[in-house]
Amino acid sequence: MRIATYYINNIPVYIRNLPSGDIAVWHPYDIELGRVIYQICFGKGYWKSKYKNWLIFSGFANTVIDDIKSRSIHHAK
Repeated sequence: MRIATYYINNIPVYIRNLPSGDIAVWHPYDIELGRVIYQICFGKGYWKSKYKNWLIFSGFANTVIDDIKSRSIHHAK
């Protein structure tokens, strides 16, 4: 399972590949970052409250990753 980490406003955003081809997007609680991630993810998957993360459908995975990358200051594998 691959996990990538991006930093937006110095806060990590973790993206994990799922066996289904979907991706999970998680970040520590932060109101402003939550708004950014909401704008990126809304309509491309759904919020999974049990895990407090977004599950993004495989067809939108690259779009969401590219949007997160474009807002990040650096990337760590």
